[in-house]
Amino acid sequence: MRVEGLLGAFHKLVDAGRDHTFIETETVRYVYQPMDTLYLVLVTNKASNILEDRETLRLLGCVVQNCCSTRLTEEVVLKNALDIVFAFDEVVSFGHRESTTISQIKACTEMDSHEEKLHQMIQQSKVNEANELAMKKQKELSKQHQAARKYASSAFAAAGAFGSDSVASAPARNAGDDVAAKGSPSHPAMASAPEIAAWTPSMSSDTQATIVVTSGPRKSMVLKKKKPAIHAGLDEPETILAESATQESAALLSPVRIGIKERIVADLAMEGGLTSEATCSGTFEVTVLDPAQVGLVGFKLSPSGQDFKYRVHPSLCKASFAQHILEVQDGVSAFPSGGCLRWQMKTRDDNFLPVTMACWPTPSGDGTEMVIDLELTDLSATLENVTICFPVSNNARPNVERVSLGEAAYKDGKVIWFVPVLDSSEGGGTLRFTASDDVASMLPATFEAAQSIAKCPTEIMECYSQDSKEPVKFACEKRVTYELKIGA
Repeated sequence: MRVEGLLGAFHKLVDAGRDHTFIETETVRYVYQPMDTLYLVLVTNKASNILEDRETLRLLGCVVQNCCSTRLTEEVVLKNALDIVFAFDEVVSFGHRESTTISQIKACTEMDSHEEKLHQMIQQSKVNEANELAMKKQKELSKQHQAARKYASSAFAAAGAFGSDSVASAPARNAGDDVAAKGSPSHPAMASAPEIAAWTPSMSSDTQATIVVTSGPRKSMVLKKKKPAIHAGLDEPETILAESATQESAALLSPVRIGIKERIVADLAMEGGLTSEATCSGTFEVTVLDPAQVGLVGFKLSPSGQDFKYRVHPSLCKASFAQHILEVQDGVSAFPSGGCLRWQMKTRDDNFLPVTMACWPTPSGDGTEMVIDLELTDLSATLENVTICFPVSNNARPNVERVSLGEAAYKDGKVIWFVPVLDSSEGGGTLRFTASDDVASMLPATFEAAQSIAKCPTEIMECYSQDSKEPVKFACEKRVTYELKIGA
């Protein structure tokens, strides 16, 4: 209310004809700057340095121009109000001006994230690899189809040429030629040619041989299943191409997708080790991509872990799950999409986590020196996108002195330590940074990471159709995320 009252009084005090751009009252000083039809006003106490106030006002004016980038009107300012407020917050913090520049303000308001860029690069590389694989498969199939068409054309041409030659030279053929016309293993293309009757003594020179058409194909060539070859080495190429194309198409697309996702949450002591129970929560998610092709699916699972508590979707048969089988109940027409099985486990065993962390704070005259030791205790594990964050204010002047693994930097009020991959080849690392803050203000820190090996021993032994009991191809992806707090 006091700020609104001061701003309301400004309109009565300002005089458009004045040359100076500040007004002093008994309690406050107004430093302002005309901007087209609007005023940019900075309200300070009378004890502030007016030169610094004018410099702050100039910086705020540049911020407004960058946010609006057009002629300033009330409509344009209201449209970009949120951007202006966020940018002003980077200039003034708790009533004091921050030591910042226009380029730094722009970088902060754009919220440029190294982790986001890395994630986007990883996703884009996956998309590029998938596109390259698809193009490669497409080229291979195209070459195979061209070879099949070329073979079919040559076969038709050979059959046509043989038929015309046979009719033209029929009067001069003998019994030996008749055998050759019927086809032999050395001339497979002649096997389906018309059969010409043998020459007999009763025929005169004016009599033409009778052409008897034997049973043969009455429609164009089609790709069909491979039949047992009568003679070795005479398999039809188009039959082999059809089978290879079918196998490749089936390998590229699985009609059933399964996602096993787990989330592990725990609180860690600053010295290392669990301070409370670690909780592992998981879901078994099923997506049927082609219900018309697959219909109802069922799963045969490996025996359940004794340390985990399971919950089954109401549409599934609980009696079947006791036999490690996931099937829908009678009367249910579709397998439940999304999570159909959930489990949870709680433990106080420190070995449940694949890493250990210890913080070593040392008070100094300027603040605190913090050393973080990260060690991979489960050498069979591979953690991806490991991110450790310590909250540190900008006023504390944080400084990263040393990092032995990955990258570390201060950004958005946090000291961030990022390790793309942590496995047995690295083993662990150390981060050292300083800040003019006490230990309590830099805690709790957070640890986030991902892994492709689930804690729950749930394996898919078989995926099949409940109607026909035929096996169904499936693709399974496992993802485990760690969300830990240090010194909570």
